[in-house]
Amino acid sequence: VTGPDGAVVAAAVLVMTEDGREGYVSRLATRKDQRNRGLAQALLADAFGVARAHGATRATLSTDSRTGALDLYLHVGMEVESTWVHRATRP
Repeated sequence: VTGPDGAVVAAAVLVMTEDGREGYVSRLATRKDQRNRGLAQALLADAFGVARAHGATRATLSTDSRTGALDLYLHVGMEVESTWVHRATRP
């Protein structure tokens, strides 16, 4: 997505599996000053449509809980399939 000045303000990268059954959203980003405008939601919907047009029956992505994007993914109909916990200690 570009703004009126032509600068990129949001982007999504969709990767299809070799068998074409799944589309994986490997990147989804919105420039900080352009957030809460529905751009990421529109990009996800577009990515899902492109995946479907290429024969995918499933779309997935991974996220870090610190991004705060989980509500967006749930809002567009995605479901949590698995949860990973990363633990670290400080020296």
